Parts: sequence; structure tokens; C-alpha cells
Amino acid sequence: MRAIGYFSERALQGEETAPASLSEQNDRFLRYCEDQGYEPAAAFLDPAGASDRPGFQQLLHFLDEPEKGFVTVVVSSLHHLGPTRLAAARSYFQLTTKAAQVVSLDEGALDDAHVLQLWSESSNEGGLGEKVRDAMRRRAVQGRVLGRPPYGYAVGSDRRLEVVEHEAEVVRHIFGLSLDGLGIRRIAKQLNAEGYRTRRSGRWSMVTIRDLLRNRVYLGTYSRFGVKVPGNHPALVREADFRAVQEATERRRTNASAQEPAKPSQFLLSGLVYCSDTNSKMIGVTRRQRWTRRDGEVAHKTYRYYQSEARTNQSVGDYHTRRAADLEADVLRHLTGEAPGAVSHSVLNAGDAIAVEAEIKAVQARVQSRTRAIERRLQTHLDRAAAGGLPPDEVRRVATNLVQEYQQAQDEFAALQRRRDAQTSERERRDYHDQQLQRIRTDWASLPFEQRQALLRDVVERVVVDGDDVRTVLRA
Repeated sequence: MRAIGYFSERALQGEETAPASLSEQNDRFLRYCEDQGYEPAAAFLDPAGASDRPGFQQLLHFLDEPEKGFVTVVVSSLHHLGPTRLAAARSYFQLTTKAAQVVSLDEGALDDAHVLQLWSESSNEGGLGEKVRDAMRRRAVQGRVLGRPPYGYAVGSDRRLEVVEHEAEVVRHIFGLSLDGLGIRRIAKQLNAEGYRTRRSGRWSMVTIRDLLRNRVYLGTYSRFGVKVPGNHPALVREADFRAVQEATERRRTNASAQEPAKPSQFLLSGLVYCSDTNSKMIGVTRRQRWTRRDGEVAHKTYRYYQSEARTNQSVGDYHTRRAADLEADVLRHLTGEAPGAVSHSVLNAGDAIAVEAEIKAVQARVQSRTRAIERRLQTHLDRAAAGGLPPDEVRRVATNLVQEYQQAQDEFAALQRRRDAQTSERERRDYHDQQLQRIRTDWASLPFEQRQALLRDVVERVVVDGDDVRTVLRA
């Protein structure tokens, strides 16, 4: 399993002590990876002077890439995710909406209930202070549950985990399917086909199965805040079976890597393709088939396509799938004018340099106002949730929608700033856009992959797949 580190030197408002240096945080991250058997894949850094947190934005963009695989984001503590408790909570939801597990070296694996509990206990202090963390560590040492219990368990009267038998049967079934050789995708598909549902009555996903299979809570060990309490509650699986599942998972990962020694498959339109029905992203998927012919020769074939993210994760939703080569060729024909399908998407009106600058400032002011409104709504939502006024599934749904609105506003603001730097008049804007399109028409065949992808991101806002129809929406 791969791990990504995120380190920040910015102190949380209300903290009395400065955070550890970036090098100290990185050393601690590497030790954690070695202890837990993670592969450290990358680290994103925000030094003390980085007010706009470019490292965190780079991390979010990295998590949008389908080639990343399943990763765990490791931080020193929850409060390192933002300079205020609102920023930290918002950053947590931004990460988890991208299917990334977040682990704090101080607090252990983070979940919604844990974040809400920290939010509630820090509400009177204005931050996630050391006193709060110390109190929660003491509870963890005693084996008392913090946050939402994992699937298969409930919180007993003594605040320890007790078995929920009908859920425990599903946990054992999942481990049994894994021991029978099924991967997480096939396990999720079989559970959904058999009518099993999650605690929230949802469908099983690859991410949920993956996290369940590697959770040592099912061995009877309670872990939180870096504290491990073996034999704290009844185990649901045997140590030998748990170990066999981890070994099988590692073998599948190693075998998959060995089949393709070259660098991971890259998709030209990564992050640009959207499904028209749900407005969800379509991600690049690579499938490799291997079979033996009658003459004994082993044959291989690789299929590359873009598929709806919801379909990939949970095997649900309309099956909007397009072959990668065909979709990329369609977009290229749109941009070169060989086929209709390019749609202009204008943010700014025409005008001279002064008018354009004034309009950019006006749009920026609207985006900033919208961002502040979203943050106020998120704070109100978290206050209600921490007070017990919302069910867990509603907490996640609303928070996810709000952070997606926030990120869209931030992306729009960043795009405006880039355009402001590159285009100061209508002529320059038009010339810049035309120059990039001309490079696509004349130099495309000779450009390396990275330059092709950069050109597309510069001129294309998004590619919308609607059945057999494809629209290429151009940037302003």
C-alpha cells in the first residue's frame, strides 16, 4: 500500500507551540511507513510562509489522477490540515471525498465521527489544542471507543466494542471471499449482487472493502492516537486468516506491477472528462487480458478506456465508457476543426485592457464572496452535526457537497489568476488561445506526452460524454 505525506509548518490559531519542522515531520512519516509496511510514494510540503497552501493544492490534484491507485494520506495531526479548525475539517473532507484514507500520526486513522468529536471538544477553545488530544489519548489507552465504531461492531455500555452479529457475518464473508482468491473489485460486485448493504444501506465499494480487509480491529486490537490495545474486544477473524489475506493482497499488487514493468499507464485527458448524467469524472482504466492459445502460445492484450468514476468504484450508474484512443481522437478533431464538437465557454466579455482587468477583479470578488458563504455554511453544518442534530450519512453528504462547491470556487479563482497573468487584454487573450490551438494543429505529432497534456489543460475546460455524443468545452 502506498502512502503520501502532507506536512505543514503553519501553526494552528490558538496553539502555544510551533509545529515540528518539515524535515522532522518527514522523518516521522518515513518511520511510520516502515513500521506499517507502507510504500512512501510522495510528500507535499507547505512551509510557514505559504499562505495559499500550494502543497495542499498539489496533493488534491495528485489525488485526482487515476494512476495514483489507492493511497493513504499521512499527516502529523489533524490540525496540520489547516490554520483553523474550520480549515482543518474542510481539508479532511476534501481529501476523503477523493477516496483517500487519512491517517494522523498523533490521532490514528481519521473518520467523520472522530473529526466531529474533535470539532465539538475544541469549540470552546477555538482550536484543536493539546489538552483535547491528551484527553483523547487517555481514553484510547483504556480501550474506550472514540468516534464511530467500525462495521461489525457497536459501542457497548463500557465504551468498548461489542459484536453486531449480522454485520460480523458479512465481515467473515468478505474475508472468506478474499481467502478464496477474489480481489476487492470482485468482492464488492459479489456483495452487491447478493443484496448485502453497508451500515448506511449503501452499496459496497472497492475502497470500503480494501479498508475493511486491512483493519486490525477485526483481530480484537483497538488502535487510536498511535496507541494499540490488543485483546480489547472480541475478534471476528483469526490471526492466520488475517495474515493470509494481507499476503495475498501484496502478491496481487506485486504481480500486477510485474506484468507491466514500464511506467504506469497515462491518460491524455485525465481530470478533464465528465459523465453528462451525474457530472462525475470519468477516469482512465487499463485492463489487461492474458490467455493461452491452442498452440500453447501465451497471448496478451491491453484495453484502455475512460469510465464513470461511480461505475468504477461501486459498479453502479450508467455504463458510460469510451475507448481511450477513440475519445482522445474525437477531442483532437474538435480542436483542429476537423469535426464539430468544440464549444466556447466564456467567463470574460470582450473589452480593452482596463475593462478586462476590472471584470477579472469583479469575478474574483464574487468568487471570494461565494467561498466565504460556503465556509459559513460548512461551519454551521459541523456545529449541528457535532451537537447530534444530523445522522452520519447526512453529515457526509452535506459536507461532501460543500467542499466540492468550495474546491470549484477555488479552482475558478486560481484559473482567473492564471488568466490574469497571461492575458491582460482582449487581443492578448485571443492571441494566447489561438497560439495554443495552433500548436495543437501543427506540432502535435512531434510533442511528448507531457507537453500534449499541458496543451490540452490550457485550452480545454472539460470534455463531456453524453452517450455517443462528445462535447469539448474550451476555456475562456
